[in-house]
Amino acid sequence: MRKANLFGLAAIVLLLALGSIPAAGAGSEPVCTVDGCTVPKSDPMAKCIPAYDDYARFIAGISNREGTLATYEDNPAWIRHARFMDHNWESFTRGRLAPMREWAAKELGAGLTGTVFYPFSGPDCVNVFALFPHAKTYLLIALEPVGNLPDGAVLNGQNFFASLQRSLYDLLQLDFFLTNKMRSSLGKSELKGALPVLMFFLAREQARVLDVQFWAMQPDGSIAESATAGPGDPPIGIPGVRIVFERPGEAGAQTLYYFQFNLRNDSLARNQPFVAFLKSFGSVTTFAKAASYLMYKPHFSAIRQFILDQSQDVLQADSGIPLRHFDPAVWNLRFYGTYTGPIALFRNCYQADMAAMYRRGQDIRPLPFGIDYRHRARTSNLMLASKKAKLLAGDPN
Repeated sequence: MRKANLFGLAAIVLLLALGSIPAAGAGSEPVCTVDGCTVPKSDPMAKCIPAYDDYARFIAGISNREGTLATYEDNPAWIRHARFMDHNWESFTRGRLAPMREWAAKELGAGLTGTVFYPFSGPDCVNVFALFPHAKTYLLIALEPVGNLPDGAVLNGQNFFASLQRSLYDLLQLDFFLTNKMRSSLGKSELKGALPVLMFFLAREQARVLDVQFWAMQPDGSIAESATAGPGDPPIGIPGVRIVFERPGEAGAQTLYYFQFNLRNDSLARNQPFVAFLKSFGSVTTFAKAASYLMYKPHFSAIRQFILDQSQDVLQADSGIPLRHFDPAVWNLRFYGTYTGPIALFRNCYQADMAAMYRRGQDIRPLPFGIDYRHRARTSNLMLASKKAKLLAGDPN
């Protein structure tokens, strides 16, 4: 009888470990098992850190035998997933992230440490981590749904890992997500949105996930937050998620916001409280790549102007804001790589002034990695635009 009771208790503990994030509206309460919290008891923050980090590492295929999901690591599907991702991540790091980090340390330095704004991002946080590792806040906006953390039944199957690998394939091979494919992948029942992908990247970047909260802006402009796992639905409103994490070598916690939001002019006009929320972060560094040349179009002129007004620095590929919008009286411009024009899909977005700039070859600096739609090394370009003076809208300094 005693053994039966112990077995029952163990089963309950495992279920609590998988779903013990507080119910919606309950706030950020600690999540602990009967053996203590999900980090070593010697850690001074142990009583404050929930099991989100266990989720991130498990999703990323990183073994954590002391974690609350250790039992699921015996699943053959997870073992195959871990091996597959170890191999692919090592290749991605060696071929793209390592040269990107080295370039960023030299060309961008440690000065850009405030807020990084990444519109049209998809769940791609790994590029901004590589380029701007010291930022305190990352703001990502895309059309893909936020989603949720998978439950125990999903984690113990094999379809979840296959869906995750399909969703990651394009970024790991091309360094950008294909919107239509992402929308299809993230609509599957096993992979419900961008959140698992974000958690994957956080764990693979050796981040320690401290807190994950649904974020939503209500119609009246107020903000509601609730737990990302457990019973209940996300708050109604503009959906998002707020993730707090720590990374090796960084001073203090960092915060990642991901918002599902359409950046067309009409959408921004209808949602001015959300625009005000973004402006509340003050001057930002904007990063834009694989943006489908949307800011070339009249119906995306508002987000283009928002970036020009709010940014102290803009790092972008040619798929971002056309060169003609950067007033040389306001911006210092620095060019990298090569420009041969857009790929065939976007051939109507060729910039003659950009081509002339690169043909002159005056102070065009090398770019040792591929990025954007011309993703192969020595075919890509980046431009760094920095304001000559603090002319930012709403900047108190």
